[in-house]
Amino acid sequence: MVAPKGTTPATADTVSEGRKLSPAGGPAEQASSPTSERTQHIIRLDLALALAAKSVPVFPCRNLPGNADDKKPYTLHGFKDASADPVIVTQWWRQWPDALIGVPTGERFVVLDLDLAKHIEAQKWYDDNRDRLPRTRVHVTRSGGRHLLFKPHPAIKNTTSKIERGVDTRGAGGYCIWWPAEGLPVLHGGNVTEVPEWLTAILHPRPPKLELIVNRGAIRRGNPSKKLEGILRRMSEAREGERNSLLFWCAKRIRDMVALGELDRAEYRAAFDDLITAAVAAGLTHSEAEKTFLGAMK
Repeated sequence: MVAPKGTTPATADTVSEGRKLSPAGGPAEQASSPTSERTQHIIRLDLALALAAKSVPVFPCRNLPGNADDKKPYTLHGFKDASADPVIVTQWWRQWPDALIGVPTGERFVVLDLDLAKHIEAQKWYDDNRDRLPRTRVHVTRSGGRHLLFKPHPAIKNTTSKIERGVDTRGAGGYCIWWPAEGLPVLHGGNVTEVPEWLTAILHPRPPKLELIVNRGAIRRGNPSKKLEGILRRMSEAREGERNSLLFWCAKRIRDMVALGELDRAEYRAAFDDLITAAVAAGLTHSEAEKTFLGAMK
């Protein structure tokens, strides 16, 4: 299966030349002979139909740069309404000729979404990891970011800043905008490769191995589940300025629970995942949270 081969390479790459990249990597100004509004409407419809013809379902999204509703679906059920029926697709883009093309992720491809313009952390992460990212299809986004398309992988879910601030993923239950239809560049158009193992390892890290002398004879007192729930709640309610210190404290409490025999190894692994998730929800990046947790385990 070749996923986003959903557009024929010639069509996708021809449309993608509407804007060129600036030296800094973001989108440059529009080409000297701008596409007329009517022609752009035709291009969107043609690209939507080209994707549908390759059994890649699409759906219309709002095209409102700077507006809170930008990129949100027009259809009632969002990406769940996506269709590859040419009649439905034509009706949609005749009703909303300015609509961006939305494509569900997960089944045909997954996306590594880099918001390079908004988050300097994302740009640094991309610079640091660019050489070990495999050559795969890349869509330049309207803001100057990047969508890296990979073959479907069950480990790629929908995440926000779990890898690094501004580095998101889109898998089953998510969607992305098909930016080539807006005249933005496509890099390595014919190539969609496997997700690298090191990337899935970042998304699903193993908890650090605990070298503890566990009191196997200890009798569980109280309700360990309730105790753990309280620890996780405290972390999720952490305010800016106390997040790292509170995470360190919470990790120490989990470590103590393992040492006292209140959590077995499987429960410890689950607690690790839950605590990292709570820390990210409180505002830490995944890498920051993991680093603090590891420090508490020493």
